[in-house]
Amino acid sequence: MADPNYLWLYGFVLLAAGSIFTKEKIKKTITGVLLVYATVFVCQGLWASVHSPAKTAKGGLGNSNNADVLLKIESAVNTFQRNASSLSPAQPIEAVNKRRAELLVQAEDLLKKNAAEQPSDPMALARVIIVSRELGRPTKTNLERLEAIGTDKSKQLARILNTLYNNAHSLDAEKRKQLANEIDAEFSGWYRAVTLMRLYNATHQTEALKKVTAEFDDANLRFVARAIFLLGLIVFSILGGSIVILATLFIMPRRITPPEHREQVAAPQKYGALTIYSVFIAWLATQQVISVFLQAALKDAHLSKQGALVAGSVMFFMYLIANGPGILWVYFLALKPRAIKLFEGVRLRFKVDRNGPFRLVMYGILTWLAAVPCVVLSYLIAAKYFGSQGSSNPVISFVMQAAKTNSIPAAVIFYLTLGVLAPICEEILFRGFLYTALRRYWGILPSMLLSAGLFAGVHLDAGGFLPLMTLGMLFAFTLEKTRSILPCMVAHGLWNSGTFTMVLLVFSP
Repeated sequence: MADPNYLWLYGFVLLAAGSIFTKEKIKKTITGVLLVYATVFVCQGLWASVHSPAKTAKGGLGNSNNADVLLKIESAVNTFQRNASSLSPAQPIEAVNKRRAELLVQAEDLLKKNAAEQPSDPMALARVIIVSRELGRPTKTNLERLEAIGTDKSKQLARILNTLYNNAHSLDAEKRKQLANEIDAEFSGWYRAVTLMRLYNATHQTEALKKVTAEFDDANLRFVARAIFLLGLIVFSILGGSIVILATLFIMPRRITPPEHREQVAAPQKYGALTIYSVFIAWLATQQVISVFLQAALKDAHLSKQGALVAGSVMFFMYLIANGPGILWVYFLALKPRAIKLFEGVRLRFKVDRNGPFRLVMYGILTWLAAVPCVVLSYLIAAKYFGSQGSSNPVISFVMQAAKTNSIPAAVIFYLTLGVLAPICEEILFRGFLYTALRRYWGILPSMLLSAGLFAGVHLDAGGFLPLMTLGMLFAFTLEKTRSILPCMVAHGLWNSGTFTMVLLVFSP
C-alpha cells in the first residue's frame, strides 16, 4: 500500500508543474488549487503532530529528565550528609534521610510514568528498577517485564541487573570485572554510580568502592556549584530585567512609535492577506515535505549511539533546510514581485539615525534582560491558572540528552543552531515580515497579539505557549522602539543560548 505522505508529495509535484508550465489563462486557477492543497496538507500534518504520543505526553521537561534532576539533588544531599560533621545529631540526620527518601520516591513515580509512556524502551524500565532497589523495594516483577520486552537490549539489561542484585556476591574476579564493564557501558550519571557502588559493596572491593564514591561525590559537588551559579545568574537577570522594564516605563518616552517613524516599522508596501497567508502556508508545507524525506533518511539511524556531535550536526542541518526556505518564500512571494530588497523589506537595518550596530546590539541585550522577569512571570501564570507543567517542546529533551555527554564540539553546534540560525530565520519571518505586514494595516497592539500568537502557535508547545507569546510581544516592542529587527535577533539568540546554557549547567556530568 502506498505511503500517504508520498501521495501528498506526488500531488504537490503535479500541481507545482502545472502552475509553472501551463498557459497564463489557467495558471492562476492551478496556483489557487495548489494553495488550497497546501493548506489541507499542513492541517493534516499539524493534527497528526498535536495528537502524536510525544505531544500528548505530559511532564514539562520530560518525566525522565525531571527525575534526573531530583536524583542529582538527592545524591548531592547524600554527599553533604556523609561529609558534613554538622549533621552529627540524630534528629537532623533523620530529617535529611526522610527528605532523601521523598526525592527518590518522586523520581521513581516520574520514571514509572516515563516507562508507561515508552513501554518498548528497555532503558526506561531499567531506570525504574535501579531507583526502586535503592528504596528497598522488590524488583522481581519489573525484571521479568524488562526481559519480556524481548529485544537484545532488554535481555542484556535484565541479565546485568539480575546478576547485580541477586548473584553479585558469588561472582569470581573475572566475572566481577566483566559486570563492572557492562554497567559502565550501559549506564551513565547517577544510575552508573549507584549500580557500581552496589556491586563493589556486595563484592567487598574496597578500593574500587572508594574510587567510584569519590568520583560520585566530586560530581555532586560540581552540580551544587553549578546550581548556585545558575541561581545567582537567574536572580541577577531578574533584577537587571526589572530595572530595564522600570526604566522603559518611567524614563523613556511614553509614545512607542512617533507618527513620523511609523513608515519605518511597517512593511514598505501593502502585501494583501492572500500574500501573507501564502508565505506562511508555503513555509509550513515546505517544513512538512522536508520532514517526510528526513524521516525516511533517519528511519534506521541511531543517533544516540553515534554521539552528541552527530546529533547536533543533524539538528543544525534539519533546522536549516526546514526553516531556511521560509526566508526564500518571503522574498519570492512578497518582496521580489514588488521590487523590494530583502533587508529593507524585513527591516533588517544596521544603522538607524544615531543608533549604529553597537547600540542596536545593546538594545538586544537589554531586551533579553527584560524578557527574563516577563517570561518567569508568564510561566508562573500558566502554571497557576492553566495547569501548565512547562514546555513540552521535543527539542528541549533532545538538547538535554546532548548536554549529558559533555561534548564541547556538540555544544558549539547547538549554540550555533539555537543562538544564531533559529533567531535569523524566525525573526525575519515573524517580526521582519509578518509583524511589519500587519503593522501596515493595524496599530501596535493587534499586530503584536496576532504575530506573537502565531509565533507561539507554530511551535506546537502548549506548555510554552504563553511564555513564547510573551517573547514575541517583547521582540515586536523592540522592533517598534529601534526600527530594526537586529536587536530582536540578538535578544532571541541570547534567550535560546541562555536556555541551552542552563541545560548544560544542570545536566552536564
